Amino acid sequence: MLHLRAFLISKAVILFFFSGACAAAQGRDAGKGPTWLWVRDQHTALGVAGAFVDIGMGKECLKGEKTSGNVTWTAHYRTGPAGRVLIDGLPQQFSCRVTLNGRELPVESTGRSGPRAGSAVVATLIVDLENRGVESVESDYWRTTNDATKFRDYIQDDEDRLIAGVRVRALRSGIATISDANGLFTLEVPASYRKSKPPSIATETLTFSKPGYRTLEYRDLVLNPDVNQLSIRLEKGSGTLVRRNRSLSNGEYDSFTFGGKARELPDGYAGEIVSFEIEPSIYGGGWTLAQRGAKVILKGRNLRSVEVFLYSTGTGIGEMGPRSAGQMRKIRSSLQEDTWVLPLPDVMTTNFWAEAIEANGKTVKSMDVGNVAYGMGLVH
Repeated sequence: MLHLRAFLISKAVILFFFSGACAAAQGRDAGKGPTWLWVRDQHTALGVAGAFVDIGMGKECLKGEKTSGNVTWTAHYRTGPAGRVLIDGLPQQFSCRVTLNGRELPVESTGRSGPRAGSAVVATLIVDLENRGVESVESDYWRTTNDATKFRDYIQDDEDRLIAGVRVRALRSGIATISDANGLFTLEVPASYRKSKPPSIATETLTFSKPGYRTLEYRDLVLNPDVNQLSIRLEKGSGTLVRRNRSLSNGEYDSFTFGGKARELPDGYAGEIVSFEIEPSIYGGGWTLAQRGAKVILKGRNLRSVEVFLYSTGTGIGEMGPRSAGQMRKIRSSLQEDTWVLPLPDVMTTNFWAEAIEANGKTVKSMDVGNVAYGMGLVH
């Protein structure tokens, strides 16, 4: 059966790496600093270890162009365990030839991302490791296949180092894994979690955590069959960041939302609200839509108590004051932050937020989620 791999992987990888190319061109000259040259397979998203990469003048890397014709190869590299090698002086444009065990690998696309402060440029060569070419997608593939959803990526920090030992957990299905010595993780969610659901609501939330790094929550990831490549970077520090996917291919996302970070608090304050969200829920038409069983989840530090407030739909803020939706209950404590939970009440609201009393007795507020509809039967 024809698979969805090529569409998902090539789109996600190409969008990500070519979107970074502009930033690279505007920033530091790529030929004057270190560059991670990364060879990855388009079908599996895995790095190709032990590949030989020949570099020469020109720009003949793409499939269909002669990479071995009138090109003088001036530099030669071999990729390491994760399929990449750190080099100096890589030109902005270059010809390339990739071989593995004496066999030339078709280069399907190239891209460049970065640099960010303190990091190297990443130049990526997407190859067709098994010479399978472009695969089409059957129209009923989503509904009929029993292929699991595989989320996969090499987890990096802000300096492009691969991070081992990161705990990756799928919140709704309860599946967990840990990134290996090369920072690679693969988490498989069985097809049963998306069967009978359209792509827009067959979603999962992944969390990435390791001591010394801020926890990342990646929400609304669509359970597409087969391999789904993500772009995961962890920041050093404490607290939680939240990223929300906005694409059915998992290749696009909003900037971090509903997130906060542990920071130096204002004078007189001992605590803060880090994040505030309703799970599970989807966002559409200006509304956060949730089914019965959804919960309000807040993360914070040094909080004595937390209460949720709302304005009911149709009241108008000036007509009457907000009403309480209930006190939240702390269910988990950690060195980074505590987790508070409240079952979502059966309401339709125009404003929805939390207020907490922190350790010094001061009031701190969350962001306002806005319009919330509960019990709509839209999330399963």
